[in-house]
Amino acid sequence: MLRVLHVITDLNTGGAEKLMADLLPRMAKDEIEVELVVFNGVITPFFEALSKAGIKIHKFGTKANYYSPMHIVRLVRLARQFDIVHTHNTAPQFFGAISSMFCRKKWITTEHTTTSHRRVWWFRPIERWMYRRYATVVAISEGAAAAVREVTGKKGPEIRVIPNGVDLARYEHASSLDRASIGRSLRDKKVILMVGRLSYQKDQATIIRAMTKLPENVELWLAGNGETEGALKTLALETGVSDRVCFLGMRTDVPALLKAADVVVQSSHIEGFGLAAVEAMAAGKPVIASDIPGLHDVVGGAGLLFEHENDNQLADGVTCLLNDEALYNALIEKGRQRAKLYGINQMAERYLDVYSVKYTFLN
Repeated sequence: MLRVLHVITDLNTGGAEKLMADLLPRMAKDEIEVELVVFNGVITPFFEALSKAGIKIHKFGTKANYYSPMHIVRLVRLARQFDIVHTHNTAPQFFGAISSMFCRKKWITTEHTTTSHRRVWWFRPIERWMYRRYATVVAISEGAAAAVREVTGKKGPEIRVIPNGVDLARYEHASSLDRASIGRSLRDKKVILMVGRLSYQKDQATIIRAMTKLPENVELWLAGNGETEGALKTLALETGVSDRVCFLGMRTDVPALLKAADVVVQSSHIEGFGLAAVEAMAAGKPVIASDIPGLHDVVGGAGLLFEHENDNQLADGVTCLLNDEALYNALIEKGRQRAKLYGINQMAERYLDVYSVKYTFLN
């Protein structure tokens, strides 16, 4: 039996973390044994879901001390028990590269973003060395693959593009959330929803600014938590739209939220792929997204794209969708067809192919 160890910083809200929650239970079949390392083992909904699914989770700590040198020692000891070690996110990628010098296993990493704070000229040699320690780098989009190639050059590792996958049925057949449960009067209101961590990367500020150009019957729901929550609430107050912006916090009922919304927005600065956009399309909702690498390939032609940070274009797109029923319905259908390209089972099979394991998942 092939044994695979995945390594990630934590299981808070994020695309890489959701990938673990969706992917690992599907890999945990008779042909493969999967376990997970988290540097910060704080209990979250994703942590609980994986534990409930029977995935063994090794906690290296319970605080956000991602760069503790002891993680290298722990990882080397544990990795020796597995055939393949698969890392995700910055700290595990670097510590995995270092650990590979002391543990001769097959090391794989997944690159989840098209850009990074670490990609500055003086750090390039270290990052190049890091990627080259891996047998394979999986990129979640062509944009992410291009970013890795820019760093590694012609002598880099094998790079495979495997887009993130979605449990399509979970979103397609979800029941709508009762809007009254949000605790707001939403009669005759239109709801815009954005799902994602409240962070600079996701740029919820642009959609808040766009709200100032939208009519009073339009409400904004922001699902997620994070470090920019305070600044976003201040922005909503300063721009006079705080009474129409609802901060929902971290949610475990995203499919139901999507079903209750009228339009889904992804106004990100940076996206490795755009998983939230695929989920929205699978749920049968029209998507408006910023025209950036990652989102461009996923949404383009199946939703509306607006210029990055251009709140006027975003507001115009929302207005157009809400006032043009034919366009609204056309994008719903196009989105559903696009979402079918990103099923979770296809993604899992492609990962197993990287591991040199052939397995067909049942739908």
